[in-house]
Amino acid sequence: MRNMIVICLLCLPLSVAAQWGGGSRGTAKSSEPFVTLGLCHTGDFYKSLGVGMGLMCNFGRTNDLLNLSFGAEYIEYVGADPRPEDKQGTMGLADIGGQIVFPVMLKLQLFRTSKWTKFYIAGGGEYGLRAHDGGVVKHFYEEETAFNDHSLAVIPMIGWRARNVDFGFYCKYYLDKPFHNSLDGKKNLGDEEMRFGYHVTWWF
Repeated sequence: MRNMIVICLLCLPLSVAAQWGGGSRGTAKSSEPFVTLGLCHTGDFYKSLGVGMGLMCNFGRTNDLLNLSFGAEYIEYVGADPRPEDKQGTMGLADIGGQIVFPVMLKLQLFRTSKWTKFYIAGGGEYGLRAHDGGVVKHFYEEETAFNDHSLAVIPMIGWRARNVDFGFYCKYYLDKPFHNSLDGKKNLGDEEMRFGYHVTWWF
C-alpha cells in the first residue's frame, strides 16, 4: 500500500504535464506566470497543535484545470504536558518538537466562485522527517524521543485559488505516524491517525 502511494506521488507531475502536452491552451495569452513560488503557513490539530511555515512551488495558472504544488515546511507541535500537575505551566502545555515535511498536492480546479477565485479539490501526500524533540516531553517516552524518524500521510483537501493566494482545508491520514506510542494514558500522541487543518499560501 505504501509503495503504491509513493508511486502515485511520483506520477503526479506527469498528470500535470499532460495538460500542456501539445496544442494551445486557454491560458496561453495570460500574463499570469506558469511557475510561481510562495510562502505557506499551515495550522492543524488533533491531540496536539501543529503550526508550520515553509516554501511552496506551483505549476499551473488560475484558469488551468490542473495545478501541481510541492515544497518544504517546518512544523512545530505543542501538546498536553505529561509532567505532574505541580510541575506544569499555567496552560498545561509543552513543546513536543518539530518536523520537516515535504508535501505534494495535485489540484483539480473545478469552477469559479468569484471573479478572482476558483474552487478546487486536491489530493496528495506528505513525507516527514524528525527535526528536534521538546526537552520536557521526550524524557517521558521509552525511546527518549516523541517522534518516529519519519512519517507518511495521504492528504485530501478542498480550497480556493486566486492569482496570489491559495486557501484550503485538509485532512492528513497517516500511513506511518509521526509520534511514538510508548507514552500511556490520555496524553499519548502516538495513537492519532488523522489530523485536520488549514493551509494558506501567498504566491509571489
